[in-house]
Amino acid sequence: MQDRLETVLRDAQQIAGSPEEHLDSPHLFTTAWATLKAARGQGFDPARLRAAHLIERPAPTPEPTEQVLKRVGHKVRRVMADRQITPHGPHAA
Repeated sequence: MQDRLETVLRDAQQIAGSPEEHLDSPHLFTTAWATLKAARGQGFDPARLRAAHLIERPAPTPEPTEQVLKRVGHKVRRVMADRQITPHGPHAA
């Protein structure tokens, strides 16, 4: 019985410690939080649980640097051409 309780608590800690992995199942996060509170002998009111992951989703992963530099380079060259600016220097392209 003690092993089962330790397993449940360990699983609850994993879920509560990584809420970003459980964005699509907030009930799972709430249950894990309630389990951890009960193990400490504390009360729990789910209406007061306002974790950011339940309200906002994380921002998308930024683009790789190479893609950003390529996109910015194209835009700069287009603006320079529109304004008829001639590039100078050894790194002008």
